[in-house]
Amino acid sequence: MDRLVKTVILILATCCFGNGQSIDSFILMAKKYNPGLKALNLEYEASLNKVNQVNEWPDPKLSLGIGALPIETRLGAQRFKIGISQSIPWKGFLDAKGEVASAKADIISHYEKVKTIDIAYSLRMAYASLAFLESTEEIEKQRLEVLKGLKELAKSAVNSGQGKLSNVLFVERQKEVINANLELIKTKKKQPTIHINRWTGRALNATIEIKKTPNFLTSKNDLLAFAQEQHPQFEILNSKIDYANSKVKLTKFQSKPKINIGLDYANIDSRNDIVLKDNGRDVLMPMGSISIPINKGKYDAIRQEETLNKKAIQAHEREFQDMFLAEIELAYEKIEYAQQTIKKFESLKEITTETLKLMRTEYMSSGTRFEELLRLEMDLIDYDLEILKAEFEKNQALATLHKFK
Repeated sequence: MDRLVKTVILILATCCFGNGQSIDSFILMAKKYNPGLKALNLEYEASLNKVNQVNEWPDPKLSLGIGALPIETRLGAQRFKIGISQSIPWKGFLDAKGEVASAKADIISHYEKVKTIDIAYSLRMAYASLAFLESTEEIEKQRLEVLKGLKELAKSAVNSGQGKLSNVLFVERQKEVINANLELIKTKKKQPTIHINRWTGRALNATIEIKKTPNFLTSKNDLLAFAQEQHPQFEILNSKIDYANSKVKLTKFQSKPKINIGLDYANIDSRNDIVLKDNGRDVLMPMGSISIPINKGKYDAIRQEETLNKKAIQAHEREFQDMFLAEIELAYEKIEYAQQTIKKFESLKEITTETLKLMRTEYMSSGTRFEELLRLEMDLIDYDLEILKAEFEKNQALATLHKFK
């Protein structure tokens, strides 16, 4: 059993100080590779171009009329008419349209930060699962080593006439069960491996070497401050409020009269049947028009819609705050529970180790109570597995807290 303890310590030391691939390296790889993040960045850049599309003056309108059946005027027949007109936006109207487009682009920019947090969390959970399975695999292999020693002990007792052959066969059956478990673990390791490789753009079956690194988290107050005020999810909500405000501001200009100015030129033929002053003189006519929005109900509806949208956003903000707060508190409770569990099984290991020393001596001298000796040997390893499970749950909770780091 001393050999088992040394081996377990060696496994943990290798995980902590080995040359494997740390979770932080995989997170960096995912940030560089992930197509979803690239897509969000491109969408943001594309939305910025919208600002330049909406803050320009409207295009002038050019019109041409050909007199197929010329209109006769006092000075002659009108052969064709050319006109140009321009819509004049109110001062501040184009800026308001630009603010709407800019606010919409700003919303997209914050989605990348939220997605980055989600990717890192997903990777940490998968990495913790893989580390747990690999450590479980090593402990199960050590269980085989213990059984190998017990088998030799049982055979020696049989040869000396103090033990039963059934004890040897019982050990063999236990070994078969453990070998079957090792095959299941080997298969299950493929799941987190595929998950990590998928996020990082590696071959799905690429080997992952676990490297456990210490978790350095900020204080709980800092985590709570981030969760209640600084999380990028709130930046999205704030940008949505800005977007709603900019749309309301735009309606103030949209509900104003629309003014157009222009200039028409008409070509006039000279009359041959009479002599007139300015005979055949062309026509140059400044034009102007105004469109008065009488039905303003739609603008009132837009303002009411955005007011309700802002109230909904504020409700969502409170919802996220409550959810994030609960996640943090639950994570700390899981960590505390895991630490208590570890303490419990460490204590049981000490008691069981002392008991096993006495039972080994008793068995070697009398060849009795082998089943109980085997059970305690397996219990001792089970305690290591329970400690490992508690560490796994602790790492899952730490992955949650990293979302608010």
